[in-house]
Amino acid sequence: MIAKKLVLAGVIAAVALGGTAVVLDQASQPAKAPPAAVNGTGPVDSSVPQPSGTGTAAAPGSGTESPSAAVAPPDAGVTPSQGPSDPAGRRIQEVLPPASDAPTGLPMPSPPAALIRTPLPAPASAQGKVVDGFPANVVTFPDRTAVVSTSVSSEDRTLQASAVGIVDLTPLQTIGHFQQSLLALGFQSESVSSGDGRSVRLSRGTDTVTVAITTTGTGSTRFTLLATLHA
Repeated sequence: MIAKKLVLAGVIAAVALGGTAVVLDQASQPAKAPPAAVNGTGPVDSSVPQPSGTGTAAAPGSGTESPSAAVAPPDAGVTPSQGPSDPAGRRIQEVLPPASDAPTGLPMPSPPAALIRTPLPAPASAQGKVVDGFPANVVTFPDRTAVVSTSVSSEDRTLQASAVGIVDLTPLQTIGHFQQSLLALGFQSESVSSGDGRSVRLSRGTDTVTVAITTTGTGSTRFTLLATLHA
């Protein structure tokens, strides 16, 4: 009995010594190198977060950039301008309205009302008085005018009247009389020098009255008048 216990104790001791020898043998061997890197990359450490995606970084100095670095994604808040579109997404072509013709100027004013009426008088003349048919409602003489001669002539709707008279007024007073009476009817005046005297031309539409002034040897004023009026 005692002999069996001694044999069992020897076996246990031998197993223990063998396990100790295996541990010491593994400790004495050099540490194995980690697996070689694949495609130039080192071992992946599970404790370090890795970037997502399948692209690989370019090698330094290779001159090639990764696709993600070469093309930047468009800004989600910016939409390229493509013009207006309908609800279906189709582009709508804008059509500008036709350009209108530019105005060429102000409209012509309407002619003023006629100062004489038809029928017009037959041609006639008189010495020392006012001839029949003379437009006295348009052309009036200064007071105390000595009428030398008057005449009228007509063609279609145009009447011409002439008069020569002498008045004891200054040239300026004589001109002022014709200007005042004709301006009241809507004529416009334009003074013009004429020879040794003065002349004035007054117009109203197509109607005109011209008066020339000279001074006589006695100091009086002589006027010569020509009126063209339209019915």
